[in-house]
Amino acid sequence: MNEGRDHAPREQRHGEAIGSSLPKPTSASARAELGSVRLLDALDVDDRPTFAIDASSPPAQHAALDVIYCNRALSAAWGLLGKITRATPAALSEDTLEAHTGFRDWLFGAQDGRNVETRRSTYTFEGHIWCGTAVGQNRIVSGLHIWTQTDPSPSLSNVDLREHKEPKTCPHVDRIPEVPPETFAKIKQPRDSLDASSYQGPYDYTLELPPGSMSEHIAYFRSIDWAHTPLGPMHHWPARLRCMVNLILNDSCPAVLFWGDQVTMIYNASYVDLISVLHPCMGQSARMAAPDCWPHFQTWIDHINATGQTLVEHDMPLSLTRHGFLEEAFFSFQFIPVLGGNGQIAGYYQPLVETTRNNVLERRVSMLVEIGSQTPKARDLDNYWSLVIDALATHDEVAPFALLYAAEPQDGLGIHSVSSPSSVDDLKYCVLKGAIGVQTGHPIAPSVINSKDGNNAFVPYLMKAAESRTPMLVFLEELGLPALTLSGIEWKGYGDPCRCILICPLQPTTSDQVLGFLILGINPRRPFDGNYQRFIEVMIRILSTSLASVVLLDEEMRQKEIAIGQAACIQEQLLADLKLKENKFQRFAERCDIAIFMTDPSGRYTYRNQRWFDIFKVASELDDMFSVWKVISPSGDSPMCETGFVEVAAQKTPICFELQTIIPWTPPSMFAAESEGQPEEHYTWILCSAYPELGPNNELVEILGNVTDISRQKWAESLWKNRTDNALESKKHLEHFIDTTSHEMRNPLSAIMQCADGILSTYCVTNGNYEECQLPSPSNYGKLLEETLDAAQTIAQCAQHMKRIVDDVLTISKLDSGLLVITPIDAQPESVANHAVKMFQAEARAAGVDMIFTVEQSYRDLDVNWVSLDPTRMLQILINLITNAVKFTRLEARRHITVSIAASNTEPRSVPGGIQFIAEKLVNEDPHLRDDWKKGSTLYIQFLVQDTGRGLSEAEKSTLFTRFSQASPRTHINYGGSGLGLFISRRLTELQGGAIGLASAYKQGSTFSFYIRTRRVTAIRIDPREIGRSLNPSKARPLLRRQSAIHSDVPAEARGLPAVPNSEELKRANSMLDTLHVLVVEDNLVNQKVLAKQLRNLGCIVSVANHGIEALEFLKTTKFWNHNQALTSGYSPLYHISSTEPLAFPDAIEPHHTDLNIILMDWEMPVMNGLTAVAKIRELERAKVLTGYIPVIGVTANVRQQQIKTAMEAGMDDVMGKPFKVTDLLDRMKTVVAMTSNIERLPEGVRENEE
Repeated sequence: MNEGRDHAPREQRHGEAIGSSLPKPTSASARAELGSVRLLDALDVDDRPTFAIDASSPPAQHAALDVIYCNRALSAAWGLLGKITRATPAALSEDTLEAHTGFRDWLFGAQDGRNVETRRSTYTFEGHIWCGTAVGQNRIVSGLHIWTQTDPSPSLSNVDLREHKEPKTCPHVDRIPEVPPETFAKIKQPRDSLDASSYQGPYDYTLELPPGSMSEHIAYFRSIDWAHTPLGPMHHWPARLRCMVNLILNDSCPAVLFWGDQVTMIYNASYVDLISVLHPCMGQSARMAAPDCWPHFQTWIDHINATGQTLVEHDMPLSLTRHGFLEEAFFSFQFIPVLGGNGQIAGYYQPLVETTRNNVLERRVSMLVEIGSQTPKARDLDNYWSLVIDALATHDEVAPFALLYAAEPQDGLGIHSVSSPSSVDDLKYCVLKGAIGVQTGHPIAPSVINSKDGNNAFVPYLMKAAESRTPMLVFLEELGLPALTLSGIEWKGYGDPCRCILICPLQPTTSDQVLGFLILGINPRRPFDGNYQRFIEVMIRILSTSLASVVLLDEEMRQKEIAIGQAACIQEQLLADLKLKENKFQRFAERCDIAIFMTDPSGRYTYRNQRWFDIFKVASELDDMFSVWKVISPSGDSPMCETGFVEVAAQKTPICFELQTIIPWTPPSMFAAESEGQPEEHYTWILCSAYPELGPNNELVEILGNVTDISRQKWAESLWKNRTDNALESKKHLEHFIDTTSHEMRNPLSAIMQCADGILSTYCVTNGNYEECQLPSPSNYGKLLEETLDAAQTIAQCAQHMKRIVDDVLTISKLDSGLLVITPIDAQPESVANHAVKMFQAEARAAGVDMIFTVEQSYRDLDVNWVSLDPTRMLQILINLITNAVKFTRLEARRHITVSIAASNTEPRSVPGGIQFIAEKLVNEDPHLRDDWKKGSTLYIQFLVQDTGRGLSEAEKSTLFTRFSQASPRTHINYGGSGLGLFISRRLTELQGGAIGLASAYKQGSTFSFYIRTRRVTAIRIDPREIGRSLNPSKARPLLRRQSAIHSDVPAEARGLPAVPNSEELKRANSMLDTLHVLVVEDNLVNQKVLAKQLRNLGCIVSVANHGIEALEFLKTTKFWNHNQALTSGYSPLYHISSTEPLAFPDAIEPHHTDLNIILMDWEMPVMNGLTAVAKIRELERAKVLTGYIPVIGVTANVRQQQIKTAMEAGMDDVMGKPFKVTDLLDRMKTVVAMTSNIERLPEGVRENEE
């Protein structure tokens, strides 16, 4: 038994050994499943080319092989099936006919004694190793592709160093070169030695008698008249030259020799293809024969002459005209110096070796590697098409032109299964997926090709390629494309148009369905030979394999999606209850105003609510807790945060800390005004708490934490601290201001009291007892009068000084409370400024100060006349600046002040070395002015007050224009003042759209300047009838009367109003009364007494009343009272309230006949105030109870703009603010009385309309 086994064939024993080692199906189900698999199904998915034949009936010798089955892999291998069946004889060359006959003999078991391969179990044919298996009378044959080594001598750098251990040996000759058979016929006898007599010949082409047989090129060489060349006759050539010439002429590779100083050319026949049209040029100087190329040779020659070394160049590209077209080629050459007998360089030898095949092969392999490495990355068809076109675009010479189309079936639903049937009829559309060499929209590359479109040149070839499943070579001239269409193609590579294109159907190796077409341009500088064809086969094979992977992946993904969908349904059902519970917590967490987070023990976030993302938005993309804290924490606090969380993880203890992050934070806009003094940039503050969540074994499961945004609280703390600091600072400034103001008030008060005491003491004879005073003697009247006048002047100056301080305090109070309103009216800035200068002329003259007013040329150039502005506020600023100028100049040796006015269309700017305006704004522009500026063109009025005072240092200038501040602490001591004037001026200028500034140098004087924004208005022309209206208040416009009261300090002419009539005008109008009858309504008995006395001293007849009711009772005694109308209207008796004191009737005047010209009415009074009283008076006038119009002037301390407006609307004709000079009051009284006397009263309706 064993002996029989030992004598069994080796193949049988090997098969049995292999069979015994294979695992056997252990279950019946497995065997049944394997048994259900059909043979053809298994062969269809095999990637090896496989076919089946009927081995029982061999075909005739020259008949085609009948293949009863072939799988997809064999169909996809371009041209292979035709070579096997011999159905396409054109595809088989004469060299392969013998190989095909042997392959067919092997298939049918016919042994050929001349071909040993027919007796083997495998056969090599068309680059494949074939093996067969008999199934019944049929034979199944499968092939395995052979990959050949293209580089027979790999570089040693790629060889493992461990393979270098064997000793060196002599080289072995594996294959002996073959010698042509005709050579042996020429050999007369064999040679056993190197005896010269045994050689044939001679073969020297330079001998005088040439060899017996010469090629055409050798004949051309000998036809040259060498005697007329620099080399001379050949029999004079040196031996070295003869040797080199014979070497070159016998060389089968291109070679050339440049000899002598004239570099005379001698080349062989192979070199003729390289120089092309330069041939014939043998025997000529290379400089003359190739003048365009010689500069390159000259560079090499210079190098060789300098070094004596050979120059080597590998794979130099050349374009040669051979095979009927311009062909790309690559050559490696050496430029070798040839030495003469003296050791000097006598010539240059250049042998060339063509390396075109290696370079082209390397390029194509690189392309295949690129395609093979990129296309497997595709995950869908669209991505696959993109990767294919990108891979082709990497080698312009291989793909100078390409179009890639995706095939769409009739229904347009795409490919959904690798096993779906396919046919040419299913193909309807081809959609362009990529192109090389053409732009989108080019006629040769339509975005969609309809298979039914007969006008498209590609359609017939696409359908044929799809039907044959093999690439199709098409010459461009066969397409019949217009020349204009071809001219628009950007040919890649060398830029030459392709002569032909390949239309390659793309189908996966696992399917017969054509999914796309690659229209590839053939390199116009390479012949489409067998190598090119094999390269295309391999490329299509790689593309098909990658395409199969994409289709299979798509199918696999679809199946996975189905499985995932089923699993998701189950998971959704299982997690429904869990979701319900989680949703409750989720809703709470998402609506919570506190950031909640969870992390695993390593610090990776597992949950974060929306509030967390709102707070940590700058780090929302990070999922690592430590990375988040590094991003949001300042560099110094980051280690502290990390240490805290490490403590939670390691020691399992909770932590809580506050942190200021680097995340910007914006304070509430409603408190923006209160944020002054705080940093401009705010950052988020957080309060973070973290707690460890422990498992049953005290292990850390996760970290829970919450973060609270406490930025608002921290900002509030900062704001509160800022407010506290500001309050303390304001308190300090206020105390300083109160001290200064108290000092400024007490000084004039002390002077007033001393002057009053001095006047009283002049009349007293008893020490300090003013009740026992006696009249002075007549001899002391002069001295007494002089002292009294001096004291009175001092009192008036002190009172004026105190009035200014009170006005400043009231103004700053209005500014702080926002009650100061800018009222623009039409005015003349020049008149207002001139009026301000005149106001200080007397004071300046008394102090010896020379003060002038000038108008700058810019004011005249702009032709400024009437503008819309608030003249009162402008005048207030001028008064403050002129007051300071006079105050600081009066003590200097040189005392001069210049007040100037200028204008410009653009906003004035600070000038280096000149006026420096304050850029920072304390307040915004007044809204009334902004509305007024929109009505017309605007311009800027600038005022300058230049003095020769002491000047200011840099430190003193920095403290100006701030609240309660003066240049220095000594300023108040030396010059006085409250420190409010410049601060008020600054805010007033900013309210009017301007700024204030100065230019000053210590001991050289100062120039204060400010500008305001105004609007041009047309010139106001005073109607002559307006003068008549000025004499009749009933016809005067209420707006003009109100402006007169509000802007009482501004001259009427500057406001566009009629000038106040003087005494002569009033006399001509018969409106001047010799004696005024005045009713003074004042509750303050001291003011009442003083005012009545001063008016009587000025010639007025004065009556007094303590409040409004007494004033109304007094009217019943005047000539204006109509008793009959009063009884009819129910106005008698008027009131039954007792007065505070009896009415003071003038002497010698009968009741009901008392004359009355004007009423001076206080506002704030007990029982009935002034506004109510004047309203009742106007009501009695309209009811005809009073037969005439009685003018009323309000004498009050309520001088705010709104208060003046309220008084005028109540019925007063004018308002005189306290304090005032009695002479000014008398002028105002005479003006008002003159406007009302001797003018007929208007009808009631007209009067009501005017009011």
